[in-house]
Amino acid sequence: MRKLMATMLSGMILTGSLFSCATGSAATNVTILPGRGPAYVATLPKQPLSKQEIKDLLHMREEEKLARDVYTTLYKMWQMPVFRNIARSEQRHMDMLKFLIDRYNLEDPVAETGDQIGKFKNKKLQRLYTKLVKKGSKSLIDALEVGATVEDLDIKDLQDALRRTDNRDIAAVYENLMKGSRNHMRAFTAILRRYGIEYKPKFITPAEYKAIIGSKHEIGVVYNENGKSVTAYQTIVLKGIVTKVYQRPGYGNRRVIWWMLEIKTPNGKEEIAVAPIWLYSSLDIVPGDRIEVTGYVPPFWRFRNIKGLMACTIKNLKRGVAYKIRNCNRFNRRFRLQNR
Repeated sequence: MRKLMATMLSGMILTGSLFSCATGSAATNVTILPGRGPAYVATLPKQPLSKQEIKDLLHMREEEKLARDVYTTLYKMWQMPVFRNIARSEQRHMDMLKFLIDRYNLEDPVAETGDQIGKFKNKKLQRLYTKLVKKGSKSLIDALEVGATVEDLDIKDLQDALRRTDNRDIAAVYENLMKGSRNHMRAFTAILRRYGIEYKPKFITPAEYKAIIGSKHEIGVVYNENGKSVTAYQTIVLKGIVTKVYQRPGYGNRRVIWWMLEIKTPNGKEEIAVAPIWLYSSLDIVPGDRIEVTGYVPPFWRFRNIKGLMACTIKNLKRGVAYKIRNCNRFNRRFRLQNR
């Protein structure tokens, strides 16, 4: 049988031309290593929210918007790439908080203002935006100091919010946002130093500030609620009886038709994505075959609530047939982050 080309498949995976699986996840042997960003947070339990936790979530959603809007405005004024680049990062921070807001069915304050640049539901943040933009318009040095100040405030507010939550998913997001803010502060203060300016922290302590700028840029993604990096990947080994072999349109590109398997495990049914039909004209697998599947859950699947498994290898335990479809180790290396 033909061997599929991993390079072709990786292109389709990354562009999202996959499918939506409706059954729940079940496996006889599962090793779960969390996915990326929202994919990891989605694996954590939902826990009851206190009034303070709700207040903090809504505030931090708009405070990250404050950072994005200020930097977007300052980039238009000064055309310095650091403002454009960090504004993009702040959008990702906003997206993470939106994920939590949606997860807990809260009203999004950003949606209420139409996500317009410089418009906030929180009156304090509205006044702060005006004040920061006014200062940042005076000179490039002032603009860079505004950037450091925004990150200074963001770190302090995230620290406070983190102390007021016991929800693992919220804590994980706050830890990730703080990591990003520390990197942003390093970027702004490094440029200020080139101009001979030393930023003086206004919200975090001098000791905290010194520790941040005295340490290296933090690479990778901090996922867990204790601020530690985890392996950003999910590998699953599953055994079951094939109950159905069928085709279905791709999730992103419905013109791409995929081979699918439905298998019955001791814990329930599971859907397995095999390959596009143009790579396999037929499958040597039929209902009643007992198979072992090694695969993974693409990181964005959890974020989009897509259930199922992307197969890397399939062993037919009844007839000795083996499919080697993808190199799981290669995907593992791509998505893996070292523990820190």
